[in-house]
Amino acid sequence: VMHSIYRYILCTIFTSLVFCQTLDIETLERLVVDGNPYLAAGLQLIEAQSGKLEQSRKYSNPEFKFESGIGFDPEISAMLSQSIPLGGKRKQEIALRNLQLKQARLKYDILKQEKLEEAYAIFMGILHLQKLQIFQNDRVLVSKDLLNAVSRKVEAGKLSPAEKSRARIQLYQEKFTLRDIETSLKSAWRLLSSFWGEEHSSFTEVEGNLTEIPSMPTLKSVDTAPTIRLSKLVVEIQQANIKWEKANGVPDIELGGGVKQSDLPGNTYQFGLSIPLPIFNRNQGNIGSAKSELKKARFELKEVELQVQTILFRLKTELEVLASEIDILKNDIIPEAQAAYTTISEGYLNGRFTYLDVVDAQRMWFESREQYIGALKNYHINILELDRIMGNTYGKETH
Repeated sequence: VMHSIYRYILCTIFTSLVFCQTLDIETLERLVVDGNPYLAAGLQLIEAQSGKLEQSRKYSNPEFKFESGIGFDPEISAMLSQSIPLGGKRKQEIALRNLQLKQARLKYDILKQEKLEEAYAIFMGILHLQKLQIFQNDRVLVSKDLLNAVSRKVEAGKLSPAEKSRARIQLYQEKFTLRDIETSLKSAWRLLSSFWGEEHSSFTEVEGNLTEIPSMPTLKSVDTAPTIRLSKLVVEIQQANIKWEKANGVPDIELGGGVKQSDLPGNTYQFGLSIPLPIFNRNQGNIGSAKSELKKARFELKEVELQVQTILFRLKTELEVLASEIDILKNDIIPEAQAAYTTISEGYLNGRFTYLDVVDAQRMWFESREQYIGALKNYHINILELDRIMGNTYGKETH
């Protein structure tokens, strides 16, 4: 018997470890960064730009040319030539490729912060639903207790049977709401697991504290915002592109040297110089296009700066409103609603209040608690968005 008990205990512990895995912020971040397919594609873009930068540093290969005639004592010639770029083409291309690699890395960082913000928002949503599930279980238990109390009063002849029917319907409605919350939790878990490429999540619970309100981060200069930095980098790239296109308008020269053997005694040494004449094509079209792209990039930079300032103002205002709402709900509304429910539910059983009074007081109490955690969730999500806009780092030290 004891062996059976031990096996049962071990089985219970193993089952808990397998099926009750808890997800925290640090684990979530690692899963998203390592497993998100969009981020994997962003890393490939960085690799591609690194290859282009490496290639831009290479010199062009020399060309060896060999000619031979046919017949008795043919002429034979061999020449080695090398193209020499002028106008600083290589230098300008290296500078351009460096900036494009920097752009790819910054785009990856921005994409990573976007995906983390989306995943954290769902994480906070699950944490919120977990709280709602606890509250709803409380509502079911309270409705059961009320139904039992009403049933005893009906059996004693002190209340009408209609009151029992009302209490039973109320219990059914609370159970339906609980089922809806559980369904929403399953959907949220499925959506969250897609961020690291899984169809079904192996986690069953998130670990966090909604009531721990993070302080509002210091709003630095908008110049530190990643989207603004990216737009400024695009302007730099277009400036570098103009220099490169101008350099491409300067023709390259080709130098060569070789030897020629003929029926005449001795060898003839040859030297060659090839200089294209920039009469028709001076790369005017590409230079003009690059200048237009630069103007476009500068207009887009101003637009992004305005967007960031607008978003920051909105977030700051919403956070101030939510902070005030959280404080009032926690310190004033919830305690008063709970005290009112306790008084009315006790008075109802003594005949001083109606059943509708009890239901209304119960609804007010629970809805104020739900409004409180809803405001907390929105506060956290706005902080996450603010962090992303300003380029702040996520993590447990902030949240």
